[in-house]
Amino acid sequence: MTGSPAALLFCHVLGDVFVRSDPSRDREGAFSSFHDRLSNVRFLTVAARFTRHSMCEQSTTTNPNSIMTTARHAEVRACNQRSQSIASAAHRSARCGPALPSIAAGAKVSVMTIARRVVTSAATISALTFCSRILGLVREYVFAQYFGTSGALSAFRIAFMLPNLARRLFGEGALSSAMIPVLTQTLRDRGDEASRRFVGSLLTLLMMGLAALVLVAEGVIAIWRYFHDDLAIELTAILLPYMLLICTVAVAGGVLNVRRHFFTPAALPVILNVSVILGTLFGARWWGLTGVPLLHVACVSVLVGGVIQVVSTGMALKWIRFFPRFGGPLDRTRVRAVGVLMAPMVLGLSAVQLNALADHVIAYLFVVEGGEAVGPAVLGYAQCLYQLPLGVFGIAIATAIFPVLSQRAADGDRSGTAAVLGRGIRLALFIALPATVGLMFIAKPLVATVFEHGKFDAATTGRVAGTLTFYSIGLVAYFVQHLLVRTFYALHESRTPARIAATMVVVNLTMNLTLVFRLEERGLALATSICAFVQVVWLGIALRRKLPEMAWRNIAWGAAKVCLATAVMWLALTLVSTPSVGISIVEWRPITVLALYVVVGVVSYAAAAWVLRIGEMNWLRSRG
Repeated sequence: MTGSPAALLFCHVLGDVFVRSDPSRDREGAFSSFHDRLSNVRFLTVAARFTRHSMCEQSTTTNPNSIMTTARHAEVRACNQRSQSIASAAHRSARCGPALPSIAAGAKVSVMTIARRVVTSAATISALTFCSRILGLVREYVFAQYFGTSGALSAFRIAFMLPNLARRLFGEGALSSAMIPVLTQTLRDRGDEASRRFVGSLLTLLMMGLAALVLVAEGVIAIWRYFHDDLAIELTAILLPYMLLICTVAVAGGVLNVRRHFFTPAALPVILNVSVILGTLFGARWWGLTGVPLLHVACVSVLVGGVIQVVSTGMALKWIRFFPRFGGPLDRTRVRAVGVLMAPMVLGLSAVQLNALADHVIAYLFVVEGGEAVGPAVLGYAQCLYQLPLGVFGIAIATAIFPVLSQRAADGDRSGTAAVLGRGIRLALFIALPATVGLMFIAKPLVATVFEHGKFDAATTGRVAGTLTFYSIGLVAYFVQHLLVRTFYALHESRTPARIAATMVVVNLTMNLTLVFRLEERGLALATSICAFVQVVWLGIALRRKLPEMAWRNIAWGAAKVCLATAVMWLALTLVSTPSVGISIVEWRPITVLALYVVVGVVSYAAAAWVLRIGEMNWLRSRG
């Protein structure tokens, strides 16, 4: 397992998220013996369901270390029957009382084997996402060097958001999330061949529909430009074909995730960032381009990166021997099932992206400085920074947890679904709360260190840092939102999050138009954060009715301790930043201040978490 220290730390925690069951077990009093047996039965049942798609041991008394080593594809059906026998035996034990030590040993090792796979998968996602976010910072560094917060860069951000929105609507956001439960069920019931035919049918319809949409949009843009030309419209016309490429890649990436191949989907953003960085640098340094011509080169680099992404995804599908079956009759039944699930999902998973698009459009229209629309450029820099922890940890948790949630829900294991979600939420809070406080303190030195050079001056640093601070307020909500929405989809309930998201888009738009005139781009960031919190609370209330097995009290108790540890971290950072304690950091270089804040914040938070015996820290210690 390789990757950054932060990624490895995260993955050790995530490993226990999917291994341990309900942490609130009461083993005291007269009921301890019975409850111990019941807990063992619950564990065996979950283990049996987990091994349903794994290779089982040759018998219940086989050496546990030999599990998964003699697997053959033809034995899957026998293993399914064996796992069902384990579950039946577990339920008999609940009624009759005798323990099953040999079965327990085998089942436990099976779960541990799968847990190690989850840890490895999460390591891949987290490390590559971290690499992608770092390259995203490098891309923004290059943009800051050559564009600053110019109106041309604002136009580019508007143009690029349309393919990005399509990716959320038709790619990884809605269509991929609707496809994963259907594909999982098809693989279990019909096997690989029928599943490949289903994926081929889905991709065929997707590519045909998007190609038609791109052609119509290009025609509308051509007519629009004839009457009123605008740089944002011009760049949109160049970038629209990327919509077809990225949506195809997103759906194919979802297929790879279902097949437990996480490397290629997680590496795709890296490919895009490298393409844009190299294209922009080549245009600026070798061709001497600046301004709008250099942005044209950046747009072409996006398209080149999209083609490489499609080729890479196709090669990965070939490598795992799951390339879609194109041609022949369409699998209309399963495609229709995906459509039924997807229709309400479009707003459910795309609310954040729709709000971001509204933020950029309103900023483009109303945030003007020196005759140029600087708002979207400022928002883009701030979003790149606050999305770093969100992408490295928040999205990684949601991506790794979704197939497990879908499997538990498909098996009817509602208690297991609640346990996995509960651990995921606690882990998200453990990471997001201190990240929120940390971003508030390091906003200005971070922006100055990363971006302040070339056409990016000190005044721009203040604007971006203020916007980053308001975005960071909603970081906890952004983390939890991804988990809650995906849980609804795993339970095949997509209308509730869609209805909530649709309402919140309207509320966000109203707040944007109210705050933009007072706080400019900072008001847009604040509106996004407030709406994210309201949406999470609303989703949580709805999920409480849908999944009453959720242990909300345990989550609240864990959150209270995390808040206390975060308060200790805030106090330490406040003392460091106060000149009265004998340390004056006003004249220090931004990178030195940044390093000081990071060290003090991490050490104080880790120490407080250890003293408070926060569960997530205990998981880390138990993982060794």
